[in-house]
Order: sequence, then structure tokens, then C-alpha cells
Amino acid sequence: MAYPQSRRTPLPNPQSPRQSSRPPTRPRSNRLQQAIVQTWRRTFTRGDILTLFLVNALLWMPAFALNYANWTDGLSTLFPVITISVLLSFLLARSHYSELLALILSAIYGFATITVVYTLSLPGPFTIQGRLQELGDRLSNWSETVSNNGVGTDNLVFVIFLAVLFWFLAHNAVWQLVRLNRVWLAILPPGFVLVTIIMSYSGNARLDLFLLGFLLFALPLTIQVNIEAREYQWYRHRVKYPRNLRTNFLRLGVTMTVIAVVFGLAMPIQDGNGYWDEVKDFLGNDPLAKINDLFARLFSSLQGPGIATADYYGGDRLDLTGPVQLSDREVMRIAVEGDTSDLRLYWRSTVFDTYQGGTWTHNRSVRAYKDSAGMTFNLGDYAGRRNLIQNVEMYISASALIYAAPQPREMGLGVDAELNCVPDGGPECVRRNQEVDVAIIRSRDPLREGDHYTVTSSISIASADELRSAGTTYPEWVTRSYLQGGGSISGELRSLTDQIIAQSGASTPYDKAKSVEQWLRANILYNEKIPTPPDNVDPIDWFIFDIREGYCNYYSSAMVMMLRSQGIPARMAAGFAEGTYDPNEGSYLVRENDAHTWVEVFFPGYGWVEFEPTADELPLNRPGDVSFNSTFPTITPMPTNTPTSLPTNTPPPPQQNSPTPSPTPTQSPTLPPNVTPTVTPTFTPTPTFTPTLTPTATPEPPQPQVTSLESDNGGGFWRIFLTILGLILGTLLALVLIALAIIWWVEHRGLGGLNPVQKAYARLGIYGHWLGVGVHNRMTPEERRRVFVDEVPEGQRPISEITRLYIHDRFAPPPDDHDVQREAEHVASNAWTKARVAFIREKLNRWLHRR
Repeated sequence: MAYPQSRRTPLPNPQSPRQSSRPPTRPRSNRLQQAIVQTWRRTFTRGDILTLFLVNALLWMPAFALNYANWTDGLSTLFPVITISVLLSFLLARSHYSELLALILSAIYGFATITVVYTLSLPGPFTIQGRLQELGDRLSNWSETVSNNGVGTDNLVFVIFLAVLFWFLAHNAVWQLVRLNRVWLAILPPGFVLVTIIMSYSGNARLDLFLLGFLLFALPLTIQVNIEAREYQWYRHRVKYPRNLRTNFLRLGVTMTVIAVVFGLAMPIQDGNGYWDEVKDFLGNDPLAKINDLFARLFSSLQGPGIATADYYGGDRLDLTGPVQLSDREVMRIAVEGDTSDLRLYWRSTVFDTYQGGTWTHNRSVRAYKDSAGMTFNLGDYAGRRNLIQNVEMYISASALIYAAPQPREMGLGVDAELNCVPDGGPECVRRNQEVDVAIIRSRDPLREGDHYTVTSSISIASADELRSAGTTYPEWVTRSYLQGGGSISGELRSLTDQIIAQSGASTPYDKAKSVEQWLRANILYNEKIPTPPDNVDPIDWFIFDIREGYCNYYSSAMVMMLRSQGIPARMAAGFAEGTYDPNEGSYLVRENDAHTWVEVFFPGYGWVEFEPTADELPLNRPGDVSFNSTFPTITPMPTNTPTSLPTNTPPPPQQNSPTPSPTPTQSPTLPPNVTPTVTPTFTPTPTFTPTLTPTATPEPPQPQVTSLESDNGGGFWRIFLTILGLILGTLLALVLIALAIIWWVEHRGLGGLNPVQKAYARLGIYGHWLGVGVHNRMTPEERRRVFVDEVPEGQRPISEITRLYIHDRFAPPPDDHDVQREAEHVASNAWTKARVAFIREKLNRWLHRR
């Protein structure tokens, strides 16, 4: 502790001819030291350092969890951002600035801090100006990509997003603790973030340990803040207490916290899935699914296990992105009726029809729903098909998707389906039993673990010879939707497809599809750990010509677009492969790592038929299939007059002494000499479907029209009436809740630490300011009372009662009987309830008269 220097006048020096009247000058170092000490004492009070340490450690726990989950690189930069935010937010909380101004200043400080941190963290020998330019370019490129409905692939943007989130989490925590003394509003937001991270994580890391660490810091912080509040109250009421009381309470609190955590770890672990059912029901709703899809689009290149979800390919879009990591947890068990030993089964959830810039979407004009079981779809009259009844048992919680073998036609539960009418018959086509094209089916209620449902599908059993004879007379609704983008693919990909088909000798759509399928399986390696596709390059071209490896999403996308370029209608199907057949159960066990995409091709008279281009899956062969692999050489695509954006890496060179094949579909000169060519000089060209092969912009899909299949029974009027009544009541309820929230915010903001009497008196000033009453701080309580009563005559009695209680509380000695104090607080609360009504009525009267 620094003691002040003595102020006694020095004795005169007898040897000095003159005695100086100037006081002695203190050394400059002492003045600086005293200035620092005084500034420190004005800024920090007893316990502030401990509070800042605890809140900083508390906020570090979610950041540690993110780092340990290893979602992406660069997450360690969150720690300095959090610490700087804690310190600057503390200074703002100690200042005289209002809450809004402090928030604005914090945002400015945060922008500067985050810019500096991430400018310095960029790799490379850049200057400061170069680093700023690099950071700005990356943010600009990401913003331009996602604003054009593209897929964000820059991990730096995700890290900056987290930095902004943690900056304001730290600001809120410090402000709530230091300025408002609300400990729970400081602890709950980072706790919610940490729990969200843990629930979103699907890997094997023990992220729950960070939740224990969070509790180890949260409980002492709660004790610390409450002790400070009590000490302040004791000081105001002149209550003596031991100086070591704070230390003893903290020591006891930390000890009890450690004991509780250790005891909790030692307790036997029970299945906690039941506790999360309601949460997962909420997360399974459509708005949250759309948020999940948006998150996946904005930050598609995260490399960790990522966000765990009970729905696979259940969104409105599917993006071709970076690596995937799926666990082997059980998803569902499916028992089928009848012999399926000669069938290849898939469990489909979604089909996608539109491809643009590495993203698949499905566009449907009708959404039909039925709350009860029995919705039936007319899928058309096609040959070579049979019905398959499936009984599905779910092993995951809160999944809304219906998984069924292609093509589902009869539902054993209430469902909601997105579809198109064939032909376009309006939203009533399902009720009229007209043919429909279904994209996705969801259950009306989330399916929980252990739930069962039954569905009937129409599966293809056509042979290869039957499909070869199908012809090319495609319905208009098929060519309108399922040749999209075929005329817009790169010249290299079109040339490669022409060469594959020419060298295979395929002359029918079925053989052309099989030749493309077999080429992809033979020439592209399967790899789930591929990097994210580079910007400004179509992912399919990158997959085929550069990296030449990938997983099912890439295989299927490539095959669909290659077939569309030949005028063959095709689409992407998503869901699960058939899984593992259990002969003891007579059913298929499907796991998470069976999630899969494949190709469906349309054949006139036979409908949609599945193809399997992914090399990691078993080939899908039918009776009458032939192999084209022996005629596939290593092919280098021909350059076109229109350059396309290809990656810098070039594909492997062709075999020695192999001339470059011509784009003209003739027999390739690169066949090995020991292979007999299977094509003739005059092969059958692809059927012409010129209207759909020209590059056209994909229009924005309209919102689906909604129709219900429930029987009306004359209840249409009442249903409409009740709907309107529900909307009115819901709107009124929302307005009431908003008003109550505003009142609570106005009456509690900044009043932490005051007793009910003091709060009631402070609210008189808040509502008086709202009315425009002219009072100022120099007025006595009695003068303020007279002003309020003059402006709000209706509130004379409660205003006077509150003022009288405040004067007694403020200036009279504390009562010895606590019952007296509690009675005064009760009277003040009741008086304020009446005063509030008087102020609000006065405000409404003034507003109405002004009108």
C-alpha cells in the first residue's frame, strides 16, 4: 500500500542565505506511480480481477470445445479476441456511457480487434497492407458467392463469424455482471452456445468435459457476484461483517462445486435421449432445417464431424462440397414383405431435379398433406414394376423424413408431400387421383426412436432387354424438368460423354446410361476425404478432369449431367443404400454411413429406374446387361472453342502412341490392338431434343400450392372461421407478450441491486420521462412528487405513497424489525402497480387528444 508523503514544512537551512518559498518537487516517477494507482483504484474495485478471470475462463470453454471438435483451422484465434473483449467491455461498463452507446463503441472496438487479429494470422510473407488486401478480397469473394446463391468455401469467414459471436458474448457477460449485476444473463448465453456445440457434434471427442469446466467457473462466478451484492447492501445499512467473509465463501463454494462435479462423474450414466426429445422435435421443424441448410451453404467446407442431424439429404438443396465423415450408428431397420433376394434396394428420401453451380435443388408446385394414414399417389401405369411393402422402425429421434424404396405410392401415416401434377392439374390433382411426380415426403409429426410406419413402393423389376426396347418418346413433363442444364455443361464434359458412348457402341438410352455408369466406376476413385472444390470452377468438371476422385454425390451428379447432355432424362436420388441384411430378423439394418446418392433414369413405359455409378458400391446389374469396360481407354477430353474454368492441375497424360481422339463419334483409334472394336462406323446418334439442350437460366421456383386430403364433411366454413379466429387471437397474444416484454425491460433495466421501494421510486422517473415530465436531479423527492401529481392526477395516491416510503427508506435509520421492511416493500410494489396504470392511461389520453 502506498502511503502519502509527509506534508510538514521543512526546517530552514541556517547556512542558506535565502529560504526558498517553493514547495519541494516530487520526483516524476512518484507522480506517475501515484497517477497509476489512483486510476487503478477508480477503475477496479475489490473482487473485479477475480470476476474478470472467471468470466474470461467461462467464455474460453465454448472456444476450447470448438477447437477440440476440430471443425476447421484457425479457431485458436478466438482466445485473444475473447480476452480483449472482456477487458474493453469492463472499461465500458465502468464508464458513464449508456447501454446503447457502449454497445456501439464495443462493436467499433470489436471490428478493429478482429481485423487486426485476423490480418496478422494470415499465412504468407505479406506486408500489413497486403494482408489487409488479402482479408478484404476473401471476404468480398465469399459475400459475392453466397449472395448469388452459391456455396461458401472459405473457412476464414466461418472463424470470423465465430469471433464476432464470441466478442458480443463477452461484452454481454461483462456488462450484465459489472453494470447490471445480473449473473444469470451473463452465464446462460455462453452456456447455450456450449450446449449447442456439444449437441451438434457427432464425433468421438469428449466435449462434455468442457461443460464440466464451464460449471466449475460458473458456480464460483455466481457466488462472487452475489457476495459483492450482499456486501454493498451491508455497507449501505452499516452492517459489520468479517473482512475474510468473501474468501471463506469462495473457498467453500469452489469446494462444493468440485465435490458435486466429481460425484456427478462417479454416478452411473443413464440414457439421456429422452431428455432431448422435445429439443429434437423443435430442431426437426422446417424452419430449423432451413437454418441448417443455410449454415451448410454459407460454411460448406468445415472438415470436422460437423453438425449432427437426424435427417440425411432432407433439405431443399444438396451442395457439392468437401470431405464427409459419417459414423456407424444405427438409423433404422426395414422389414420387407416378399422375396427380395434378386433385388437391389435403396431407401429414398429426396429427388433433385435442378443443377446449377454445384448445387442441386428440387422444385415442386404442390404441397399435399394428410394428417391421417392412407395418402396414395398415382405414379402412372408402367410395366416391369411390382409393389413392395416395407415396415420401418426408426432408431433416431425427431426425423421428419419418410424413407422408402423408390417409388413410394401409399403411406401408412400422416404425411406432407412436395410434388408436381402430371399433367399440370392444379393443387387438387392428388385428390382427383391424377398422376404426380413426388420429390420428398415428410411425416406430419416428427418420428422418434422406436416409432414404426408402413409404406408401399412401386419398384422396377424390368430386365435390360425390356429397358433397351423402351424407346425415346418421353412425356413433356419429363423433358421439361429432367433435361435441365444438359445444354449448359462444359464442352470437355460433353466431348468426353460422346467418346464414352461412341467407344461403347451404345445405341439405346439404356446402353448409353450403362456405359457412362461403368466408365465412372472404372475411372474415378472413391474418396470421402477430398478437399472443397475451388471457386469459379464447376465441381463436376473438377471431379472428372482434375482430382478424379470423390464420393457418391459427385459420381451421381456427373452421371446425371452427362446423360442429360445426350437428351436422356435423369435425376439425382438421395437417401440410403440398402444396408446390411439380417437373415435372423429378415430385415435390413441401415446405418449412418449407408447415406448415399444414386441416379434415376426415365424410360418410357417403365418409369424411373435406378443406376449405381459410385465405385464404392456393388454394381447394379440386371438380366441382359453387358460390360463395356474392355472398350474404355484412358481418355483426354478435347478442348473446345469456348474456354472453361478448369483447375491448374491437368489430368494424367494419355497412353504412349495414342492419338488424341476426335470429337466426332467414330471408333476411337486408341483401342488396344488386342481388343476388337464393338462399334460400327455408322452408329446410331443420340435422339434429338433440341428445345431443352440450349443453355437457359433457371427460373426462380414458385411457392408450392398447399392442398389437404382430409375429408371436408361440411366443415370448411368452421375450419376457415377457426383459422381466422386463431390468427386474431394469436396476434393479440403476441402483442400482449411484446408489451409485457417491453414493460419488463423498461422497469428492470439498470435497477439491479435496488430494493422494491427504491425500484418503485426509480420507475416514477422512468415513466415520467416517457410522459415528458420535466424533473431533474436537483429536485427533492417531495418536489418531484408534486410535479408527478400535477401531470398525472389519477396517480396521486400511489405516487405519494411511493415517495413517502422512499424518503423513509433513504433517510431514516434501518428498522430493527425485518417484518417492517418487508411490509414497506410490499406496499411499494402494490402502489407501483396502480401508478403504472395511471401513467399508461395518461399517455393514451394525451395521444388520443393529439390525434
